[in-house]
Amino acid sequence: MPATRPCLALTLALAACGDPGQRWPVRATLADGQVLMGLVDTPVMMLEGGLGTLAIPWDDVGEVLPVEGDELAGSGGFVDVWLRDGSELTGRWADPELAMVLVVGGREVAVDVPVADLLRLQTQGGEAWPAGVVYRALTTQGDDFLVDPETTRMVLENGMGRFEPFLDECASVAPVGEPTGPWRVELLTGTVLVGPLVGGSVELHLPLGPDRAVVPLEALVSLTRQDWGGGQDGRGGLVDRLLPTRAAAPGAAPLQALGYEETPNAGAAPQPAADELRDTARPVVSSPPGWFDNSRLRYAKEQQQQRSVH
Repeated sequence: MPATRPCLALTLALAACGDPGQRWPVRATLADGQVLMGLVDTPVMMLEGGLGTLAIPWDDVGEVLPVEGDELAGSGGFVDVWLRDGSELTGRWADPELAMVLVVGGREVAVDVPVADLLRLQTQGGEAWPAGVVYRALTTQGDDFLVDPETTRMVLENGMGRFEPFLDECASVAPVGEPTGPWRVELLTGTVLVGPLVGGSVELHLPLGPDRAVVPLEALVSLTRQDWGGGQDGRGGLVDRLLPTRAAAPGAAPLQALGYEETPNAGAAPQPAADELRDTARPVVSSPPGWFDNSRLRYAKEQQQQRSVH
């Protein structure tokens, strides 16, 4: 269980779980055109920001990108970490180190990746589409992540007492005015409760990544109920109706040929064809089949956000 997190110092840890010697396939694209495909041999990745100290298993990470600009140096060390379910956690890479193991000339070669030149870091984890109803949290720090409604409580107190409904009991939750003031919580039963949230922060449980994130109320932009309609297989029900599907290119996965076990990426798909669906603020970096790409998840989030607004 993670320790209590300070409100103003975010440390994001991409930590290996299970076997201490376990390593994960990654693809690092550098500004000078080099592409390094190998295994991560660095236990944690530390960032600083606004949600406290978070630990993310490598199995849940999709890709890491500079927040703005091209390479990491141009972003001042700030990165956007995409989880495989579309959640984004943003912070500053405080002590950027990334050790990788490459296979060259029939042997393993350890290298320290020049992270200042990093354009993109991808894993072989496939998309993990939300199935059905989820809640989505946005913060003033730029975090945009999904919340597990079955384990997250909204702790509210008013003159009638203290109420602690789970989010999956709620039809809607929203502040009446400022997030630090009263909140209106409408339950699926029809009950409506109004009162301030207890403690000046809200503890949100995540279905992927860190177990939880404690968000100060003044940093919480919105907490919105959304239905992604992923279906029983949990894969892209919404976006599959909106985007064309293209078959993956033939050929062996990059690391299978080297004798490493590949994490399946059955949910992968190319970027949307329409230019307006691309992130035009970021340079186009190629994404061959088998490596995580956030395009479909990002597009689905944009569609859900428009539905929430309207």
